[in-house]
Amino acid sequence: MSYEIKLSYMGRNLILLITGLLVITLVSAGNAAMTTLPQVQLPLAPPAKEAPFDDDEFFDRANTTIYKICTGEPLPAGKMNDAVHDSLAGTYYTLIRMNVSQEQYPRAEEIVSFLSYTLTLMEKYQDYESEQNKFSPVNIGITPYEDLVPWYDAAAGAWKEISGKYPGARMYGMPSEIGPRSWIIGEIP
Repeated sequence: MSYEIKLSYMGRNLILLITGLLVITLVSAGNAAMTTLPQVQLPLAPPAKEAPFDDDEFFDRANTTIYKICTGEPLPAGKMNDAVHDSLAGTYYTLIRMNVSQEQYPRAEEIVSFLSYTLTLMEKYQDYESEQNKFSPVNIGITPYEDLVPWYDAAAGAWKEISGKYPGARMYGMPSEIGPRSWIIGEIP
């Protein structure tokens, strides 16, 4: 009789232990699945409290840049598109230092977020492209293509917020994936 009591006591403890581990696993998986937007590279300067405001110049520069990249085509990223990257970077770093009025600040902040996510996506794509173009028998996967997706998704989310102000513009597409390089032993790159 005491053997049966011990067995049922151990069985109950085992069930509680397994249930506890299952709950911890599910909670951990739930926390890991929750994603937050990546951070912008550098935020927009605080809103200007007094004139002169750079609102017109800010939106002229931002609009020109957005219309250049938001064509519905894949984002022109990578080594062959350094001029696009440099132009976007120059615009972004100029915009974040401008004196934007408090009235226009929320919209300006959304634009800066979009441009920051786009710029970071381009930079991460350059890292990815550089790694994919190395001759190596082993893919060490420092920058996998999947690492680009959160930045594209963040830019797409920011685009949803600002797209109403850009008639005719369409969110750019994800830059194309690069296949692995074929490598033959003895081949000179």
